[in-house]
Amino acid sequence: MRVAVVDLGTNTCRLYLAEVGDAGSVKSEARLTTVVRLGQGVDRTGRLDPAAVARTRACLARYAPRLESYGPARRLLVATSVLRDATDGRRFLEGVERDFALPSRLLGGEEEGALAFRGGTAELVGRASGPLLLTDIGGGSTEFAVGVAASKPDFVRSLDIGVVRLTERFLHHDPPAPEELGRLEAFVAGAIADGVPAAVRGAARGAVGVAGTYTTLVAHKLGLREYRAELVHGHVLGLADIDAAVAEFTTLTNEQRGRLPGIQKGREDVILAGAVIAREACRAFGLAGVRCSEADILEGAALALAEGSLGPG
Repeated sequence: MRVAVVDLGTNTCRLYLAEVGDAGSVKSEARLTTVVRLGQGVDRTGRLDPAAVARTRACLARYAPRLESYGPARRLLVATSVLRDATDGRRFLEGVERDFALPSRLLGGEEEGALAFRGGTAELVGRASGPLLLTDIGGGSTEFAVGVAASKPDFVRSLDIGVVRLTERFLHHDPPAPEELGRLEAFVAGAIADGVPAAVRGAARGAVGVAGTYTTLVAHKLGLREYRAELVHGHVLGLADIDAAVAEFTTLTNEQRGRLPGIQKGREDVILAGAVIAREACRAFGLAGVRCSEADILEGAALALAEGSLGPG
């Protein structure tokens, strides 16, 4: 079955076109990512910024012909943290449904984490020796899920520690002042410690990291001037690698970070906060590193959409 999924997040809008087989296989036909920063200012104001809305709708208008030409049997836009937070989020989604013939679902944090876990760990069935941690670092929130690969996770928690939210809240200088970075690090560490019980943190025997922070950190580590998914997928980022990235990014301005290999345009100002979240996650769970996966909530949503367990709502 052909399906189309649009993942509308706080920082990016993504289009995923895929063929889902009867046995649960997923063949990707297209995967497009655009930084739209829909969450600009939402943490402070609680409302969507008109310029951010215009950018996002322009992106959806560019995606629409590609989606229609693919001819999916089922289609769905999944909305996440930014539209959970914004008081006018539902109204925005109603306009998208009307103008782009695109049904939508506003995911709860735990539902978001479970879908990311399913997609991000599917290929590890029979290869993981114990419970896995799946960390999905987004623009407005980060999801932590622990369980057996590709199954329904035993634990899911969504925390409001996304890269856009925390950059806007803590990092006001360019490059950031040491005290700003210190407050950010303490906040992230405290949020994970308070939000994820110690017993859960001690249960994970391995980790998978999904979404733009992890893929960007790997691309930067590998010095990629042109993104190559086949090199990024499956690469293990050691805690030492993430430490080194935090140390490097801290000393640079946004413009300087943007000139580094592997840093996608639109992520240069938020990658430091993302690296801090990735580092504190490894520390909190006592893990020496994390396996980066290109597969994520898009694959999880595609599978659920094809089987009929995910729909508008």
